[in-house]
Amino acid sequence: MKNLIFVISVMFIYGCNTNPNYERNLATAKKLFELHGKEDIDGQLALVSDKIQSNSSMYGAETAGYDQYVNMLKGYHAAFDNIKYTANNWLPGTDSLGNLDGSVRTYGNWTGVNVATGKELNLHGYWYMNFDDDGKIIAQGDYFDFGGMINSVYPKNLVFIQIDVKKGKKDEIIELLKSERGIPTTVAYDGAIRYEMAFNDDTNTLHLVGEWENYEKYGEYLNWRMTEDDFVQQMVPLMVGGADGLKVLQPNSSYTSF
Repeated sequence: MKNLIFVISVMFIYGCNTNPNYERNLATAKKLFELHGKEDIDGQLALVSDKIQSNSSMYGAETAGYDQYVNMLKGYHAAFDNIKYTANNWLPGTDSLGNLDGSVRTYGNWTGVNVATGKELNLHGYWYMNFDDDGKIIAQGDYFDFGGMINSVYPKNLVFIQIDVKKGKKDEIIELLKSERGIPTTVAYDGAIRYEMAFNDDTNTLHLVGEWENYEKYGEYLNWRMTEDDFVQQMVPLMVGGADGLKVLQPNSSYTSF
């Protein structure tokens, strides 16, 4: 009798620990990843709802819709060759109450080669996919070191800026550049990735290094700063030689890291 109760209990637990749609959705998730490696964008999109909500690992990124999701897939296809996903495991997901809802989670590793740099991708991460009643992916999210991936394998479009600062004006120009309309506005501009700043006290020179998605977007930003915005004009009284004290070096080629 005890054995019978045990068997029934195991069957009950197992039955409660499944969702009738999970196997179907798992097959769809695996297919999506397989087609990603084949760069079959049409095949991938056939598995996705046009109402998909996508969350990326990019710091500060907002939830994206269908068009942005499509562009993300195309971007990875263009950036990498021989891309392949190796799953460590595939897991059933739950809703906010802990009930199995047919969603799919996976931990694993992406490999590939960046087209522009020839550097090999070796990216560990976690991905989830939620599904609608028709079995299409309605929500998707990534959890991995996005910045580390960019720094490791993507090409860098660097902009070097030198500012010759008048004696005694170091604090003023640093405060101005750190203000909301300074570097924070620059970094928030479309295409900007990050900026670093340092001051050389021996030469009284301030140096900025900016990283951009491409130089076309930097050109749009620079044109806006110089023609529509007046921030640079606020810097002019603080620079040696006025506007001539600001030197921008771009575009730059043959980026290499060692």
